Amino acid sequence: MEGIRIIQHVNLSKEQFIKPLCILGMPGIADVGKFALDSLIGQLNAKNLMDIIFDDYPAGAIVDDSILSAPKAEILYWKDPNELRDIILITADAQSLTPKGIYRISNFLTEIINNYGIKLIVALGAYPISSRKINSKIPKIFASSTNREILENYLVVTNCQKIQKGVIIGANGLIPTLAKAQFNIDGLVFLAETDNMAMINEDITDLRASITLLEMLKTSFTLPIKKKYSLENIEDITKNLQIKKDQLEKDLDTLQLVDTDDKRKSLYI
Repeated sequence: MEGIRIIQHVNLSKEQFIKPLCILGMPGIADVGKFALDSLIGQLNAKNLMDIIFDDYPAGAIVDDSILSAPKAEILYWKDPNELRDIILITADAQSLTPKGIYRISNFLTEIINNYGIKLIVALGAYPISSRKINSKIPKIFASSTNREILENYLVVTNCQKIQKGVIIGANGLIPTLAKAQFNIDGLVFLAETDNMAMINEDITDLRASITLLEMLKTSFTLPIKKKYSLENIEDITKNLQIKKDQLEKDLDTLQLVDTDDKRKSLYI
């Protein structure tokens, strides 16, 4: 596809995966799904399958430990040592800049998901609500699906609440929807509640919501997730992350976006 380049790290066919499950977490509100997915990658020690460079990602280079790289989507995999169910994990450094770009990359990723014989996609994200309505120390999780029967079954297992109406903007909602329409692949979307101030403040990162999603995944899909990330040590994690974020902002304070006239925010769940 024009404007998309694949960097293949390992050549694996769908026959080499055992009942693979796809877990998806793209950047968005408070980076809830992104942080949960990145944490899961680290916990599972997932291996790189391929990177995807797309010309509708932000025009800039990412610097990490003095090394430059282009913004990209990443597909990783984890082989279950018990040979029950392998996992393919998908995330990205950024959302596409335009609606057309979101559709293009979502369609492309959906085709890859289908090529690996995946039958279920689990997408992770944020559910912004007023802080006055967040009463519990443990955020609630809201769920939607492309298959009503699967949704009802997982509501019992996870103790989540249904999303009755609304719009899930961005690839986290679009990929499961396109996968169902094109290839009859079922999809579940789990959104952890977060303060709706995150919709207008891009500096907010809600680790509590991300960790709640992680613990839900551990219980629902029997994943070997340790207690490194837990609601009990959330303050230490948040402090360390803020230090890193402040340092990154200091390093980049001389850079300016080319088009900032309308100061639009990325409101992708």
